[in-house]
Formats: sequence, structure tokens, C-alpha cells
Amino acid sequence: MSKARDRFREVLSRPDCTLAANIFDPLSARIAHMLDYEVCFLSGSVGKVANLGVPDIVLYNSSDSVDHCRRIMRMADVSLMLDGEEGFGNAVNTMRTVKELEAVGVSAIEIEDNIARTRFDSWDPGLASQAEQVGKLEAAVAARNDPGTVIVARTSALTYCPLDEALDRISAYSQTGVEAVRLTGLKTREQLEAIHQVTPLPLTVLSPPDDMRNDPAFMAANGVSIVMAGNPAFGMAVKAVYDCFKHLKDGGDVADLASNEASPALLREVNRTDEFIQMQELYLRS
Repeated sequence: MSKARDRFREVLSRPDCTLAANIFDPLSARIAHMLDYEVCFLSGSVGKVANLGVPDIVLYNSSDSVDHCRRIMRMADVSLMLDGEEGFGNAVNTMRTVKELEAVGVSAIEIEDNIARTRFDSWDPGLASQAEQVGKLEAAVAARNDPGTVIVARTSALTYCPLDEALDRISAYSQTGVEAVRLTGLKTREQLEAIHQVTPLPLTVLSPPDDMRNDPAFMAANGVSIVMAGNPAFGMAVKAVYDCFKHLKDGGDVADLASNEASPALLREVNRTDEFIQMQELYLRS
């Protein structure tokens, strides 16, 4: 078991609620590591844009995801939880996806129950059947080579189903060998309390309503181990690059941008200059 996976499991085992850093590339992962975030999360939507410059659609495949995660793990020693989409195919495809992602050092892999859209602006196909998703999650668990790798059952059932049906799905997913459940579409405290009653597994939640996001004690008391605040860092980074390039294209002075730039000291820390100098001193010999 890797140290990164050990750290991730330690977070899941605690009785409190941990904020994850929503990263999007090796650079953002490095900064999250510098700030001592215990968990990093890479979502599919921003991963596609940051890695390939494409929208959240089927132009992205498992090999793209594996390559992206490999570069992140080379840059930063982080406990990375990844949006593994729907496994990039059926249950057998999902097994390959898990093996490949595990091999590059990912700590936790989410497998969602949404059916992947095949066209832009098309009818939403909704959720896979419960039976199909149970089989896929069991396959994902069986595919692990390292028992330290955490398989997370991601569900959008709260968006698509009545609460009783969503609870039935979550209960069934929890019996597949997965070790956490990821919730999307959580709207009310009553939903979270009901979910906590039907699964003993730790929960992870993306962008909960503010009344819950600002009440970590309530979330922790109802099984939430990890919360994610969406992708504001990605949106801010895109805007900063756009504004810089536009300013220069419009004839603005470079000097006008200085107050918004990272300091030389911060850049040096981000790119690990001192670490590489130490390696040179140790190993470069004439």
C-alpha cells in the first residue's frame, strides 16, 4: 500500500469532515500539496478541458485520464481521488480502467451510475440500471491489485430518482465491496440524514448547499468524510490567463500586470527549484 493511499484511508476513517482541493493539472496539484491539502480531487469536466481542451463529452477516454493522472502524480505527492466517469465502458472496460489508474498512483477511483452522453445537447440518458451498476462496482473492486486503492460508488440518484429509490440504490452499492459513496445532487439535510441511515460507508459530497457546507459538524455527524467545493480554482485560472493575454493583445503594458503575478519566491517554490538544485549537488559529477 502506498503512503498516499494510507493518507487517503486515514482521512476516510476520521470522524470529521475534510475539505478536498479540486485540482485540474500537475501545477494545481503541486500548489495544493504546498498548502497541505490532505486530499486532491480531479473531476472529469475540468480534467477534459485542462488536459485536452475539450468539453465534458465522449472525446475523452481512459487513456487520456491515465496520462493526466500520471503527470499529476509525478509532480506532486498527493492523495488523488479521481472521477473515473462510468468506467469508460461496461464492467470489463471498468476493470481495465481501475488497473491502469491504480498503476499510476491514484488513491481513490469513483465509478458513476450515469450513462455517458454520446452527443452534444442531446437527451440525457439518465442512470444505468441498478443491476448493471452493481455488477460494474463489483468488477471495479475485483480489479484492484493493491487493496489500499479505494473504489468509490458515485451516484446521481438524488437527481434522477425519488428518495426511496435513491436510498435503495445507495444501499445496494454499499454491499459491492466499495469503501465510500460519492453523492451528487444533494439538496437537503433530510436527504443526507436518510442516506446515513442506509449505508455504513463514509460519504463524499460535491458542492453541498451552503447551509451544510458551512456546518461541517452536521456533515461529519452524518457520515461525510470529504467535501468538495466545486472548481473555482480552475475558473479563476482560466480567467486570469484570458485577461492577461487580452490585456497584452489590446496594447496594454506588461508592467500593468505585475501586481497580479506570482512572486519569484512563490514560483521558485512551486517549480521545486531548490529541490532540483539539491539533486544536482548530490548526483551531478564531472
